[in-house]
Amino acid sequence: MKLVFEKSVAGRRAVRAGRSDVATTINIKKGFLRQKPAELAELSELDVVRHFTQLSQRNFGVDTNFYPLGSCTMKYNPKVAERIASYPGSAAVANG
Repeated sequence: MKLVFEKSVAGRRAVRAGRSDVATTINIKKGFLRQKPAELAELSELDVVRHFTQLSQRNFGVDTNFYPLGSCTMKYNPKVAERIASYPGSAAVANG
């Protein structure tokens, strides 16, 4: 699957907003303002929808794939958590 920047076509815009007739003020320090426009991908609205639909289809879902029993409790436990759980006082906390 291509990245949005690989799908980008110069000049293509999903939405073309007209100029606003409302006066604006920018209260941002000069040091934080961009020196040049942001380099964003240029895609049509349809390309954006297709891209995010393809991303969503890559996510695992219980309605689209096999979901093994017990997998919700089989989480990765880092070594730090395992070590803390092995301390003598930890067992007393768990047993109330």
